[in-house]
Amino acid sequence: MKYDGDIMKGVFSSIRFRVWLMFIVFALLIIAFLYIFQVVMLSSYYEHMKTKETSETVGIISDVWHNDPAKLSETVKELAKERQLYIHISDGNRTYVHQNFLGRNNQEIRDIIFSLDEEQMERYSNGEDVYSMTTLPRSKDGGKAIVMISQIAAADEQNQFYETNGAVKAYVFNYLEPIGTTTEIIYSQLNLTAVLIILGAFVISVFFSSSITKPIVQIQKSARKLPQGEFHLETKKHQFLEINELTETLNTASDEIAKSDDLRKELMANISHDLRTPLTMIKAYAEMIRDLSGDNPEKREKHLKIIIDETDRLSSLVTDILDLSKLQSGVAKMNMEVFDFSQHIKDLTSRFSLLNEVRDYNILLSCEPDIYIKADITKIEQVVYNFINNAVTYAGDDKTVKINLYRKPDNTVRFEVQDNGVGIDEENIKYVWDRYYKVKRDGETHQRAKSGSGLGLSIVKGVLEMHKFKYGVDSKVGVGSTFWFECSECKPPKK
Repeated sequence: MKYDGDIMKGVFSSIRFRVWLMFIVFALLIIAFLYIFQVVMLSSYYEHMKTKETSETVGIISDVWHNDPAKLSETVKELAKERQLYIHISDGNRTYVHQNFLGRNNQEIRDIIFSLDEEQMERYSNGEDVYSMTTLPRSKDGGKAIVMISQIAAADEQNQFYETNGAVKAYVFNYLEPIGTTTEIIYSQLNLTAVLIILGAFVISVFFSSSITKPIVQIQKSARKLPQGEFHLETKKHQFLEINELTETLNTASDEIAKSDDLRKELMANISHDLRTPLTMIKAYAEMIRDLSGDNPEKREKHLKIIIDETDRLSSLVTDILDLSKLQSGVAKMNMEVFDFSQHIKDLTSRFSLLNEVRDYNILLSCEPDIYIKADITKIEQVVYNFINNAVTYAGDDKTVKINLYRKPDNTVRFEVQDNGVGIDEENIKYVWDRYYKVKRDGETHQRAKSGSGLGLSIVKGVLEMHKFKYGVDSKVGVGSTFWFECSECKPPKK
């Protein structure tokens, strides 16, 4: 039983809660950003823009004075009217241009301009620009103004349009409207906007988180059924690509688990049968020796021979299981060396010569000489034995098995074992390397092998993949099968 703390911890760590929380936090950040820039920093930003506007005005006047003085009066009037400015251009003795679109008394503005402190006036007298932010006297609304004085022409600098008697200066007076009321309006609107943003974020986050978590919860419920043996999962298309891919991956995994489970059951049944049969026979014949044939040398030897054969069969089965387990777990060790593969094939094939004499098999060998490969001799012998044993088992009525070893045009070595048996359907070829594989005539697969442990080709697959050799089977129903592998030829070792 889960405690309340564990339940709450699970809720807080869920995707639904995290998505909802991220949307809310993001909405709060947007609101904070809007509040800082539209309320807190509005006054500073407004003053910055007005200061920039005043400085640009002075720059435009200076350019016109030097480049096109005939348009000075017209330009100043346009600037003053458009930007609501007071502009005065004078050399101290003579006024060249004067425009006032502020709606304030000229004398009042002049008094403000020339009331700058002594330090600023000293800079002014040296030809430097003077900038000042000042509060207007007798202003009921506490309005401020930006005052900028700039020398646009030196005392000895002559103008082609105006006759100057000294340094020419531009006086620009820019009024800052009180924005207290504007700030209050924006703040009021921001409160309403914040509520709408929070509500919108909440609704969107709930919808979005649900659209993500709902299919994941469904996938989770389906995955929980896998340990119970329910491998068929419902497949539904979703709007998110990743969730679709996850669903497809889980479906593929469930199908493979189902196949593995079926194979595991068959494997356990087959191994149990293979173990039980020789054990039963060993026990039965041992009891027969004890009760019946113990005093009869001929029967005793016959019964003991059966016990020994069944013991060898058990030993072979256990060995194959251990070999396959080592190969699949990756703990099998490889002792790679260069050896004469042609000679080894001849030696191995000769051990099957007894089948030619006793059981009328026709084992034919075609082997090119002096073919050297680099491999683990013991494990490759295991592959060759399994190929030949498999071909002998399914040789067909003519009992012919062909063993070929030759060089391909690209110097690749190819070893193959061919039989004239029943063959394998193309759709079932992919199963031949599975444990306990056999194709029955009704088409069923993964049945117990005809003879042996049924693990031979699985061991072959593991060995060849460890060597990184190319391998396969070519088969046609009613014609026969050819099992093969290919590897690179090596130079013989120096003597």
